[in-house]
Amino acid sequence: MWVALCPAADVPDDDVLEVVRDGHVYCAYRIGGREYVTDGICTHAVARLAEGFVMDDFIECPLHNGRFHIPSGRAIDPPACDPLRTYPVRIEGGALQIELPG
Repeated sequence: MWVALCPAADVPDDDVLEVVRDGHVYCAYRIGGREYVTDGICTHAVARLAEGFVMDDFIECPLHNGRFHIPSGRAIDPPACDPLRTYPVRIEGGALQIELPG
């Protein structure tokens, strides 16, 4: 099921936008002209990733500096061990949409 997350124009280049939809926190990114969406809470500790730092295609958690690879969600640097959930993304009618199960 595809759902609209935010206007595609709101997603900054080479940075992150936090979006809360139905009580769930997501991070939307535009890296190298391509859009990505991951969960917005660090898998190591409860920290909002949008408060972190984006460099190339990595997001660094603001709490303990664990890093995640944005396209794959892979945890790259400790203390982060578990990957972030990533979502299929498309743009329809100017909206950034993600595919959710169900």
